[in-house]
Amino acid sequence: MSVPISDSLNPVPLSQRGLSIGCWCLMVAAFVAISTRPAAAQERTAVDEQGRMISFERDVVPIFIKHCLECHNEDEAKNDFRIDDPDSVMSYVEPEDAQSSTMFVDYMLSEDPDYLMPPPSHGGPLLPAELAVIHAWIQEGADWPEGLTFAAGLVPAEAAEPVTHEPSEPQTLAGRLWMFQGFFHPATVHFPIALFLFGALFVVLGWKWPAMGTQIPLACLLLGAPTALAATAMGWAFATEQGYGSWTKIDFDSEVFWHRWSGVIVTVSSVLFALIALVGRRKNSLGMERTWKFGLIVIAVLVGLVGHQGGELSYGKDFYPRAFEILLGSGDDADAAEAEDQPAEQTPEEVVSETSSDVADQSSIPALLPDPASGSDAFVTAAAG
Repeated sequence: MSVPISDSLNPVPLSQRGLSIGCWCLMVAAFVAISTRPAAAQERTAVDEQGRMISFERDVVPIFIKHCLECHNEDEAKNDFRIDDPDSVMSYVEPEDAQSSTMFVDYMLSEDPDYLMPPPSHGGPLLPAELAVIHAWIQEGADWPEGLTFAAGLVPAEAAEPVTHEPSEPQTLAGRLWMFQGFFHPATVHFPIALFLFGALFVVLGWKWPAMGTQIPLACLLLGAPTALAATAMGWAFATEQGYGSWTKIDFDSEVFWHRWSGVIVTVSSVLFALIALVGRRKNSLGMERTWKFGLIVIAVLVGLVGHQGGELSYGKDFYPRAFEILLGSGDDADAAEAEDQPAEQTPEEVVSETSSDVADQSSIPALLPDPASGSDAFVTAAAG
């Protein structure tokens, strides 16, 4: 008995055959999609190789740049503290012990607005999420990869979004006026400096020409004392607004601290010697006249030192040395040596040639292609060209 050919072959209906082919194509497409995912997506884990959840470059640096770098950078290091210098930061941090870290406990968590960093005038305090990141970073050892540097403007897009802080309590009219007049300190401070120096100069000239040694120095002292008082008050208000803290903040290692109090010493001394001069003129006392003249010379020396210190705080400690380097011509040699260390700029033709060679090198890299003869799990190596 013969079996019909159609029964022996048992052909699959076209509808089932199409369904099988479609399922196979979907599996191949899914396999290709999974195998071609970016390596970063496949290798991303909750912790790094050392078991740390916090990445300094990814999580901590954006916070430092956004909230700290403006006032604590290489050019303007308030209180001699730089947030971009690992040695400076680590001097205030105890790795694996956030509660013993001065930067975190005494500044970032401070309830005193004079110590809080960043200060309220600059958006402080940090958000709870940012504080949690800093706390976790310290607890995990405060890792700062060797050689890692950062500068302003290197903030990831997600970290560059504006941060909303709770509005601070409104200040009184007197408080606003106090902060307002502080902004005139940079302009007002030059008056007492010039007057005291000018008056001391005429005291010295009076040793040679007595007619010049009394009236002009006395006028400079009487005008310089009240302007020094005003400039000092403005300086205190301006320093508070800039985040240096009020008079209650004591830090003997801070140049701002010494600049403030040396300015107070100059002001008090000028007022004292001005009173001595007035009393001496009324009593026509030669001893008092000699006293205020000597005091004016001392004040001139002190105000010169205070002014020099203020210039360094504003423009950096290398400001005046740089001026002498330019005068002596040594600055040009340093600039030339620095220029030699920097790589030469490439011409457009060199860039195009280098790019073309890179593309040619990449064309010789073997590519993995699926082998249709052995199924989707097998791959063959194909070389371009």
